[in-house]
Amino acid sequence: MRFFFQLLLFPFIVFSQVIDFSLEQTWSMYDVQDIYTFSFLPDYVGDINYPVEAYKISYLTPNEDGDSVIASGVIFIPVESTCPLPMLSWQHGTIVSDDAAPSEKIDDNIIGVVSASHGYVVVMSDYLGLGSGEGFHNYCHSSTEASAVIDLIINSKDLISSFGLELNDQLFLMGYSQGGHATMATVKEIEANWSDELVITASSPMAGPYSMSEAQIATLVSEGYPNPGYFPYVIFSYQNVYDNIYENKSDLFKDGFENLLDMYDGTYSMSEINNEIWSIANDLYNIPSSEFMPFDMFDLDYFFNFSQDENHPFRLALEANDLLNFIPQSPMSIIHCNGDDNVPYENALMAYDNFESLAQEELILLDGGNFNHNECASSSIISGKLFFDTYAQFCNQSLIEDNRGIENVSLLFDVLGRNVISSSNSSFLFKKYDNGSFEKIFVIF
Repeated sequence: MRFFFQLLLFPFIVFSQVIDFSLEQTWSMYDVQDIYTFSFLPDYVGDINYPVEAYKISYLTPNEDGDSVIASGVIFIPVESTCPLPMLSWQHGTIVSDDAAPSEKIDDNIIGVVSASHGYVVVMSDYLGLGSGEGFHNYCHSSTEASAVIDLIINSKDLISSFGLELNDQLFLMGYSQGGHATMATVKEIEANWSDELVITASSPMAGPYSMSEAQIATLVSEGYPNPGYFPYVIFSYQNVYDNIYENKSDLFKDGFENLLDMYDGTYSMSEINNEIWSIANDLYNIPSSEFMPFDMFDLDYFFNFSQDENHPFRLALEANDLLNFIPQSPMSIIHCNGDDNVPYENALMAYDNFESLAQEELILLDGGNFNHNECASSSIISGKLFFDTYAQFCNQSLIEDNRGIENVSLLFDVLGRNVISSSNSSFLFKKYDNGSFEKIFVIF
């Protein structure tokens, strides 16, 4: 019956810029419980209210030249919901290989399954040029990150409606690492240019490089930087967009590194690229990985000119993709760990400091502690979702305000899942009520 219903509505969906969609995977409520069990997720991460279906979707979005191209993504929906649903858009972190994109690694997207079972419709864009999308992926290019996310949000509404589901106009945005940058870019773009069509309920950018031109570029001279492959990715992407970062790759890179572009074709992982960079550095320049700095890849004349020239094309491109020059008009929780070894915590501090004095809505800076980039991810994602849960309107929460009271509290915990009464180490605590709702109690800066 579902397939027949799709056929009837397919012309309408194509007209709305959805090129194709297909059911890829389903989870029963027992399957979702298994995810909690085998992933060691605490039950307060989300109630298991619905089975879940995941659909791969192809849709149109503009590339760096404004031409419409095909992008891909995935949508997780609560099955057989009988009331309007909030939408959660998850923005993924750095990937290079097409087969690591959300629509290709659906099983790995635990946040999608868990959130959909709780009661969100979850959308995940692969971004431009990843997954089965067309073109080169413009890594940390704010404009095409935002447009790919926004177009999936808008186009998904028609598909969701075709399934007989209804949205309640709440929109939540979250992402980690590059996804933090993409989330911040999407907040900025929606509030500047899409406010008549989309209204953000709350957002949670996490561990993102919002200061590309200062905080992030400073890591070029970080010895032992764990992912040196990030920097060629940025440069090749900005060359693809602006076409003025370099004339020849040999002008940019030292001998041996000039052919790295070939590894950003969607068939290699970041770990493979990192290993290739470290191998070249060790074999040609006798620099071990523990001492290697991303700076060591670059031609000294190019790097000197970049350092000295305020109008250097690469510097201007980085500045164009900073995300500090706006004020969020909706609640935002900026989450970052101070021990981040990939994306400096200064990115979060700079964003909060730029926003705080003029922000009209709730603005939180949450320091997740002295954890590195990978260690910080799980607790950050959980925290972001719990922040959303304090705003989300779910089917079983029509009487939340009447039911909220300290006598109904069943759990008190901090962002890392520790049961507490009070904690000077927590940026905020949550109460979970017997009816499944959440409330943030206090904030400590």
